[in-house]
Amino acid sequence: MWFALLLRRVAALPARALKALWRALKAAGRGLRAAWRGLRAPAGRLGVQVAVTALALAATLTAGWFLVPGAGPAWSFGTEPSPEAEEAPLVLTPENAPAAGLPAETGPVGETGGEWPTGTPTEAAASDAAGGTTGLESWAQRLSALGIPQRALVAYGRAELVSAAENPGCNLPWTTLAGIGATETNHGTTGGNSIQADGTTMTEIIGSGYAEMGPMQFLPSTWEHWKADGDKDGVYNPHDIDDAVTAAANYLCHGGRDLTTPTGWYEAVHSYNPRDDYVQKVFDRADEYGRQSTV
Repeated sequence: MWFALLLRRVAALPARALKALWRALKAAGRGLRAAWRGLRAPAGRLGVQVAVTALALAATLTAGWFLVPGAGPAWSFGTEPSPEAEEAPLVLTPENAPAAGLPAETGPVGETGGEWPTGTPTEAAASDAAGGTTGLESWAQRLSALGIPQRALVAYGRAELVSAAENPGCNLPWTTLAGIGATETNHGTTGGNSIQADGTTMTEIIGSGYAEMGPMQFLPSTWEHWKADGDKDGVYNPHDIDDAVTAAANYLCHGGRDLTTPTGWYEAVHSYNPRDDYVQKVFDRADEYGRQSTV
């Protein structure tokens, strides 16, 4: 029915229009024959594959644009997503400097139980107990409950004494040095290491990030500037806890800082490692050592 209707409409067209239609049909036929010949050639088949692939990719991208509109601009049109606003950095200011703890300037432990001995730094460093134990060693033994290796604790105490003489006004407590030592290398014991009798670590401790050295993890360039001979053996060794802790004390105290003030303490530790989470760890450990040592 519809075909007969189509024939009647075509027959009703003017002769000129019929000729134009006929020429168009012939041209279309020639085009189809040429396309068929092209498709039979190798290059033609490759072209068809490329065209089909391009159409499929375009369809996929278009579908992705509508299905995931949020991702469209980032990869469809070559534009980068807007960066998220950075969070404001934490500003940590301890309300108080850490508890200083029992001072290292103590003489040998007396016979009176429950009392901490007193004495000047010089007396503590020079005095020997009957069994050959120095004042600092005796002091460190009494603080064994802190869990700090005794050899490391002796180094922290000695550095407090030396700093009191060489950095007057800094008021650096051994607990701050111990807090840093705990945070950096667990007092020189990280990775199964240990501190030997002469103060050196059993094996050298080298950081994985910037080749930091020793129990206090000095950068090579920083050590060259602040190196110290804490045990007076004529050697400047970052892997010797006496040398490393003395150098750390000098570094913390430079610039006229007073570590009994919150600002002075914060600036000192923040300069050692300018990260607020690091400062908080040192603060917590130093404060805990100070409180436990005076119980």
